[in-house]
Amino acid sequence: MHLNEVKLRLDEQGYAILEDLLDPDEAERLDAIARPIMEAPRDNIWGANGYVSMEGSLNHIPDLAPLCIHPTILELLDMVLGENYFLANNVAMKWCKPGTYVGGLHSAGGSRPAQTFTGYPTDLQVFWMLTDFTYENGATMVVPFSHHTRRSPTRASYPQEIPIVGRKGSVCVFYDSLWHRSGANTTTDQHRMSANVFYLPWFIHRSDEQWPRVKRELYDQFPPRLQELLVRSVEDLV
Repeated sequence: MHLNEVKLRLDEQGYAILEDLLDPDEAERLDAIARPIMEAPRDNIWGANGYVSMEGSLNHIPDLAPLCIHPTILELLDMVLGENYFLANNVAMKWCKPGTYVGGLHSAGGSRPAQTFTGYPTDLQVFWMLTDFTYENGATMVVPFSHHTRRSPTRASYPQEIPIVGRKGSVCVFYDSLWHRSGANTTTDQHRMSANVFYLPWFIHRSDEQWPRVKRELYDQFPPRLQELLVRSVEDLV
C-alpha cells in the first residue's frame, strides 16, 4: 500500500495496517526475548486477568531500537505529524496471554490537547505485531471513525467495533483518540504480543509520571536519529 493511501485511510478511519514490515523470524525473536522479561516482577510492569504491559521496554530490550526508526514508519510520521515529533513511551510491550479478558474501551480523545493546527488528532500509536493478531488470540479492537468524535467513548461497547488482524511482522498505526481496547484471548495455547511505540508532535510533552525514561548509557549507544526522537525521554545526567 502506498503511504499516501495509508495516510488517507488513517485520517478517514483512524487506523491503517502496513503488512510485512518486519521479517517474521525477527518478530519471533523479539517475542521470545520479551516473554521471560515480562514474567519477572518489575516496577514498570502492570497487568490483570492475563494481560501484561511493560512500559519503557527499550531499557530491557535495546534490540527494539530499529523498530522505532524504521524508514517506512518515519516517512509516514513525517506526513502525519510533520518533521518535528518525539517518541514518548520508550516502547511498551503488550502481552495478551491465553484466557485474557477483554479490556475496557478507551481513547485519548479530549484528555489531552493533541490537535494539529487543522484540528486533527496527532497522538500516533504504532503497534508492531510480533505474533499473528487474530480475533481469537486477543487482537486489538477498534471502533473505526470514532476519532472524529473528538471525545472518549461513553458506552462499554459499540456494534461497529472490529478486531485489528494481521500477520506477525505487520504494523498497525492509529490515532490515540480512536476508541480502542485489547481483545479477549479465548484460546488455550496462543498468545498475542506487540511492541507499541507512541509518538507525539513537538507541541505535546510526554508525561514523566506515566513512562520510564531511557537509561543514559543506552541512549548514548543508539543511532543519532533515535537519540533525536528520545531527547525528551532520556534520564538526566547525574
